[in-house]
Amino acid sequence: MLGFEHNYWYFIKAINPQKCQEIIECASEKIHKAGTTDDSNDQDYRKSTVAWISDSKIYDLLNPFIHAANNNSEWNFQWDWNEPCQFTIYNKGDYYQWHNDIIPRIASSNKNLSNKIRKLSLTLQLTNPSEYEGGDFQFRWLSKKGRLKTTTVKNLKDIGTIIVFPSFMLHRVTPVTRGIRQSLVNWSLGKDFE
Repeated sequence: MLGFEHNYWYFIKAINPQKCQEIIECASEKIHKAGTTDDSNDQDYRKSTVAWISDSKIYDLLNPFIHAANNNSEWNFQWDWNEPCQFTIYNKGDYYQWHNDIIPRIASSNKNLSNKIRKLSLTLQLTNPSEYEGGDFQFRWLSKKGRLKTTTVKNLKDIGTIIVFPSFMLHRVTPVTRGIRQSLVNWSLGKDFE
């Protein structure tokens, strides 16, 4: 554990399937490219396709869940802005190895982004679980006894389910073994931790 009672917080089937389909349709109009990281674009580390969405309607949909998770979990992280949402497609064989979502402080002329860090990460499941296999969302952390613990978030496979977690949490998506998994990821930004 990391000193929190809750390492993540989720809302099962929070977004209805019609809204999920609208997000997929919005993303279909965007430019899709191979998912990369700041450290590497090596496909041994990450293999997926992404598109970027900045839509106030999506932020209006997601932000109440981010606030609720932040409060209910008692993390109480200060945050005040969202990065563009990442729509991700995992085809058969695609995956994302262990990683966290922390990035260096953002240098930007945009005052809403400048000198902020990622504090909270969100994943919204957009695909019905009957449409794919594999693609499990997992966390890893040290238990109170100092043992490495891996947890698969089984309920995340339900369409419309949202999971929110501190951006420094180690997580991954296991390889998709059948079908296609689609998700929407968002990061909430704030000032450095004090």
